Amino acid sequence: MNTNARRVAMTIVSLAALLTTGWSLYTVARHYDTPKGIAGAAVAVFDGIAYMCLALASDAAAEGRSAFGARATAVFMAAVSVYLNITHAGLIGGGTPAAALFAVPTIGLLAVSEMSWAGPRAKARASHGERPYRLPQFGGWAWLLAPDRAGRAVKDRAIAHITHSGSMSGQRPDKDRTASAALRDHFADMDPADAIHIGHRSQPGLPPAELSALLRTYGVNVDPVQVALVLHRRPAEHTLERSDTVRTDPDDALTEPAPSPLTGTDKLSGQRPDNIADAVRVLLKKGIRDKATAVGITCDLLGPDTNPDTVRRTFDRELKKLPAPDSGIGQGGGGYA
Repeated sequence: MNTNARRVAMTIVSLAALLTTGWSLYTVARHYDTPKGIAGAAVAVFDGIAYMCLALASDAAAEGRSAFGARATAVFMAAVSVYLNITHAGLIGGGTPAAALFAVPTIGLLAVSEMSWAGPRAKARASHGERPYRLPQFGGWAWLLAPDRAGRAVKDRAIAHITHSGSMSGQRPDKDRTASAALRDHFADMDPADAIHIGHRSQPGLPPAELSALLRTYGVNVDPVQVALVLHRRPAEHTLERSDTVRTDPDDALTEPAPSPLTGTDKLSGQRPDNIADAVRVLLKKGIRDKATAVGITCDLLGPDTNPDTVRRTFDRELKKLPAPDSGIGQGGGGYA
């Protein structure tokens, strides 16, 4: 049956049910000497309210609201209407056949209306991220041969559905989630080492500090040292030139050893500064006076979010606090005989 034929059939059934039950309610009302106008309104008071409540329940489901109140009201009004239909059967002495004749149209109308709106209501719930529980289809032989195990399986699936629905409550539907949110959920249950390897394969050229910053945007809280340990890599190297070498003659430079490449971790072995000021103080204590070298080591240790301008200002400020060197050293003469 196509959609148009179903709508026509639904209209015919609804009108027939309303006429049958309406006549029954009208007769009961007239039995108690109710005016004709008021007796005619009894149809709208009972069956009409129940029918409208079912429509309100569908609207509530489409908007993501609870439909319990509307559906409970529909059931209550239908129950009162059926009671009055049975009363009509008793007034005319019709017994059970008359009671069924007058009451069943009301029950059938509400049942058909409920089933016809179940589909749109389910689609509306799905659009809001709700997933209804469905009984597993084991088949008759499974229930006959292993009823206990089948019952436990149904119960376990129901518990899993309730638990999953509770954990997903308040979340938006999957179709509205962003890619970043989905990736954060994916990495949340992953081993951090696996996440580091995935990030390294996707961006093989990133140093540990930048790779750790990238992973933190997806909820993987790792620092550059942890990234380097997992990848068996060392932090970026910086060439350091000792500024405290004494040179009294230009020819002495020919005999000086070439500067060796040392990493920030090597230079600050055993010390892990927490901020820019601590890192700069440690470097100055180690004898590093070159500003560019200090900036490079500090940014490598503290990560890519470190502001180089802040490091330079801190370096200048801390350098001024140091005592002045002896006047006889490095002044071009007079310090050594």
